[in-house]
Amino acid sequence: MFGTITTLCTRRQTPARPGTCTTIHILLCSLLLILSNQGAPAHAQEPSSTASRSFAIAPQPLSSALLQFSEATNIEVLFDATIARDIQTQGVSGDYAPEDALRLLLHDTGLSYRTTSAGSVTLEQAAGLPTVPAPVVQSPPTDPAPQAAPRPAAQKSVKVPEIVVKDVRERDDDAHTYVAEESTTATRTDTPIRDVPQSIQVITRKVIEEQRTFRLQNTLENISGINATESAASLYDSLIIRGFAATDRSYFRNGLLDPFAQFTASDTYNIRRLEVLKGPAAVLYGQGDPGGVINIVTNKAQPNAAYSANVTLGNFNFYRSELDATGPLNASKTVLYRLNVAGQKAGSFMDYANRDLAAIAPSVTWLMSSRTTLTVEADYLRRWSNDPYGLPAQGTFLPNINGAIPRNRSTTLGDFSSFNRTSYRVGYDLTHQFNDKWSIRNAFRHTIAEDDANNLYSGFNGILEPDQRTIGRFQVLQPGVARRHANSMVTNVVGHVHVLNMDHTLLTGVELRQEKTDQFRFIFAGAPPLDLFAPDYSLNPLPFTGNGASLNADNKTAAFYVQDQVTILPNLKFMGGLRFDYVHQFQQSVGEPQQTSDNHAVSPRLGLVYQPIEPVSLYTSWTKGFQPSSASAFNPNGELFKPERSTQYEVGVKTFMFDNRVTATLAWFHLTRENLVTPSPDPAQALQGFSVQTGEQRSQGVELDVTAQITPGWNLITGYAYTDAEVTKDNDLSLVAKRLANVPYNKFTLWSTYHVQEGLLQGFGVGGGLFAYTGRNASIFGDQTEMPGYIRADAALYYNHDLQKGNWLGAKSLHLALNIRNLLDQRYVATSYNGSSQFFFGEPRTVLATVGLRF
Repeated sequence: MFGTITTLCTRRQTPARPGTCTTIHILLCSLLLILSNQGAPAHAQEPSSTASRSFAIAPQPLSSALLQFSEATNIEVLFDATIARDIQTQGVSGDYAPEDALRLLLHDTGLSYRTTSAGSVTLEQAAGLPTVPAPVVQSPPTDPAPQAAPRPAAQKSVKVPEIVVKDVRERDDDAHTYVAEESTTATRTDTPIRDVPQSIQVITRKVIEEQRTFRLQNTLENISGINATESAASLYDSLIIRGFAATDRSYFRNGLLDPFAQFTASDTYNIRRLEVLKGPAAVLYGQGDPGGVINIVTNKAQPNAAYSANVTLGNFNFYRSELDATGPLNASKTVLYRLNVAGQKAGSFMDYANRDLAAIAPSVTWLMSSRTTLTVEADYLRRWSNDPYGLPAQGTFLPNINGAIPRNRSTTLGDFSSFNRTSYRVGYDLTHQFNDKWSIRNAFRHTIAEDDANNLYSGFNGILEPDQRTIGRFQVLQPGVARRHANSMVTNVVGHVHVLNMDHTLLTGVELRQEKTDQFRFIFAGAPPLDLFAPDYSLNPLPFTGNGASLNADNKTAAFYVQDQVTILPNLKFMGGLRFDYVHQFQQSVGEPQQTSDNHAVSPRLGLVYQPIEPVSLYTSWTKGFQPSSASAFNPNGELFKPERSTQYEVGVKTFMFDNRVTATLAWFHLTRENLVTPSPDPAQALQGFSVQTGEQRSQGVELDVTAQITPGWNLITGYAYTDAEVTKDNDLSLVAKRLANVPYNKFTLWSTYHVQEGLLQGFGVGGGLFAYTGRNASIFGDQTEMPGYIRADAALYYNHDLQKGNWLGAKSLHLALNIRNLLDQRYVATSYNGSSQFFFGEPRTVLATVGLRF
């Protein structure tokens, strides 16, 4: 987090938690814990200015009175709008010191305050503390104390829209702790996670920085029930959530669909947090996959100037640099900017599988008035890659007469291969607060994804010769630029009303989307076979013959949704929502007739949260999802297929204990996916490409996710999932009861960091983790080959040091990190390629050394 907000806010500012560190071994962690002193809670402090001054604030709503107080004293007052809603203040009139005037304003409100930074105080519930008596009016002293120098007029506090203040506070938390208390992904409103009747997990910026993960699949490995189905060197993000694949409909960015994120493997350089809502989410996000949605929350501009730079070096020729700059563009701090830049030149442990990248993400936030804010942001990401494919089972985890296949083996065409992809994003986010109870948000983004012309790549076609060393390969050529673009717009209106002695948070929204493939051309051909034990990558690619294929497609969506969150009792909360979707699909291949389809869907969600005691939430929910069948799916009777539907039942418990420093979610779910399209049982029709809609799959299990700041400097994130996912109906009876691919019955992850807070070792930190998977089914087809389970150990060392002012670098602090992935250099198979008989090795021991400066 760069600095703290310097404006009057209507949201609470949580004080920054101390920096965190990691443990490699429990013994070392315990030793450091014994040597370090535990931090004492901060004591309440008085506002910095004590000189008396004249106040004339009439009785009125507390929120508006606090605005007048801030303008009169230049003291920022930070608070959660919900704790001040419907509270009146008696006002204050006369000569008082600022702290006495603030006490008078808060008299009989049930609120107290504490100083969180110079010139800034935070309001909070008194929580049983005795009410501070109103001060006695005093005349100004004969020899008045010198008044604090007033801020320049340009620095005068302004009231910032609630959503901006909340965002600034969360940025501070995300940079200092693993624990997240709120998320907008589950409800599109500012709702504490404890009040959401569905499992939602958050990965904060602190986790990303301490693990030094640059890909989503590595970062999201910390969450229970999520597994990868691609190599870490792939150009794609390919994930499974609760047993089901996450396709292009599962990825969102700042609440808007990001349909090309899966194809460009999102980088973490400008990500503030990742939010994963598990289960069908059609009630708010429309068509999508049943496992859940992944919402990427990007960095936003901040009011205080701050800069940082990181350089990371590693084995396998890994070089990476990152820049981050933010601050105001004018003296009044009403126009703010953020700029994130990343560059990477990297190979990988696989031959000819490079991971080069260039990215830049600028954004500007304009505080147009006390209630209106506009953010305009853009993102450019380019990857230079040689997308790798998998290896056969024989020689990876099954015996091979020639021995074990080397982990660095690649099936590409060597230097002949290239697969480069670029994405562009630009959009805006406009918010306005009509008053303390009603607000509106309108956001839009335009996205373009392009594949270079003459991309050429190859891979293993699944055929291993009897000599068990020679494989067959295919090659693909994209002779022209493949271009896709998307438009996404959402408008939400949120209101807080009190009806029948119950508080309601109402949400209504309209969403419009379009995803269009302008041109996608490709040609398939055979490729020279490859000897896996004596590869020759100098062989020229085989010539292409034929015209190949070309595809144009268009997908349009219009939707309307409503949601009501009702506080029936202080400890009993209900949530209900409904969404109506209309989806039009168009697809045409060259030389083929146009194929269109129109789908309608109604998607509900019901949920209930009961809190028997404040730290514990018991919840249950029922939600449905849908996914339109492809317009190219052929039905023998000529009718369109119904949309695929999904239904989830979930019950669980959430806990937020020890002043919200320890959070946990334990959930049981039963998730069914219906109306799957499968090949026709009539062999003659199946050969013609006809299908029927009789497939069904089911996933059920138990998940536990825990994040904690155990003591100052000691953070932890851990998760466990038991997932039973199988085919329950299919035309091919041999597939029934088979486990879904790449889904382990058991997955356990643990990552913890510890930073020494004081003493001789202050600034040093250690960290480590375990990532364990039981056996996984490679594919539902064939002989059910099972990949063996594995346990991977990671470790890290840190050193953070505040630099003296006036140093030759001009920096405020220095940060060093050494991250080691697969510490014991275990050889293991990480996944099969999208549920096929092609397998990827996990990374061998990988070392990353990072040097960072903060200015």
